[in-house]
Amino acid sequence: MTGQSKIKHNRLIKKAEDLFLKYGYSRVSVDQIAFEAGVSKMTLYKHFHSKENLFIEVMKNQAEYHYKIIMEIINKNYHAIEKVEAFYTYLHQLAVQFPPILTRDIFEHPSLMEQIKDIKIAMAENMWRCILEDGIKKGEIRPLDVDFVCQLLLGLPQVFMNVDYFDEETKMSEFIKKLFDFMKYGMLGDVRDHKSTGIKEGIEDAGKYTHEG
Repeated sequence: MTGQSKIKHNRLIKKAEDLFLKYGYSRVSVDQIAFEAGVSKMTLYKHFHSKENLFIEVMKNQAEYHYKIIMEIINKNYHAIEKVEAFYTYLHQLAVQFPPILTRDIFEHPSLMEQIKDIKIAMAENMWRCILEDGIKKGEIRPLDVDFVCQLLLGLPQVFMNVDYFDEETKMSEFIKKLFDFMKYGMLGDVRDHKSTGIKEGIEDAGKYTHEG
């Protein structure tokens, strides 16, 4: 991709992201994206063969951006449980900030839903693996079958994949708290006697990054 082509490619992604976040997926047209990006419709199709393809690229870029930030938090010298809490705090804040209109549009398009889920699962699995393996190695959580626990953790949220459930911030917050409590005191072991020296900093890191993003 040439320099000019790369510039147009990135501009299309940025303008598409702005429009999707403001109006949702269904209410944004290819013509509108091309106009806002200052390119022809034909140029847009040279970079993305469909609106769906462009949308998935936007979501992938967002996921990669947040993945890097979460990994920065995970790689800091916090206790394993503190990393989990910071991880969930970050995800919760992202979910709250995500436009409800776009959430509903994604749920109404199964193809989009599946592709986004695949992208997020691949990244989430790596994050969980890092937390669990490091925690076990340091003796911060009891020995576990990491492969099994990763699959369990990835599968649990799918039980609640209902648009009406996640439309309500109260229900979403309650779900995240209960899931974290289950992990903290059940699956990963009771860690009430560990030194929580980093938990406040970890959560503050998560909040700082989401507000900056």
